[in-house]
Amino acid sequence: MVSSTQQYSRIRRRKQTTNGKRNKRELRASGTPVFPVHPEGYNAKAADAKPAIVKASDLKAAKK
Repeated sequence: MVSSTQQYSRIRRRKQTTNGKRNKRELRASGTPVFPVHPEGYNAKAADAKPAIVKASDLKAAKK
């Protein structure tokens, strides 16, 4: 006969696995949420606008 602790541990592990699978499935089904890249009223030429991300390959090409 299995001890109470061992049985309890197995049941808990099985339930955690099942809940994780369900959570992953729901997250996959919902996909990536839609969000605006440039929100309404965004101005790229504004003084406080963030600069564009520069790639390392672009910097090397500019130095030559």
